Amino acid sequence: MTFVIPAQLVAYNGKIESVTMGPFEHSMEREFALTTSKKAIADCQSNAQLKEVATNLLQGWAGLQTALQSFMLENIQLRQALAKKELDLKAAEEIVNEASALVDQYVQQSKKAKRSLWPW
Repeated sequence: MTFVIPAQLVAYNGKIESVTMGPFEHSMEREFALTTSKKAIADCQSNAQLKEVATNLLQGWAGLQTALQSFMLENIQLRQALAKKELDLKAAEEIVNEASALVDQYVQQSKKAKRSLWPW
């Protein structure tokens, strides 16, 4: 079973992008955990046993949610950092191109100058 998680990113320039993280697949470990949890629920003979199993499952679910939120936040921050880096690289390229054009202009002006360093 595969699934994706939708997310919205605020880029460096303030633009909001909708992206998807994934696709993700259930691992063999996740399938094992689901199977054993279903078996534990099915084996319950009383409400007390069911409450204990449900409490353990709830604690496990809460831990997974915390981990998922941390991974999502890290992923979003990474994407934002990469978007900022891309914009910074474009700005730097524009500055370098402008500086190159100015240097070329000064070189042409110096070639046209009537005075040279050597009088002969």
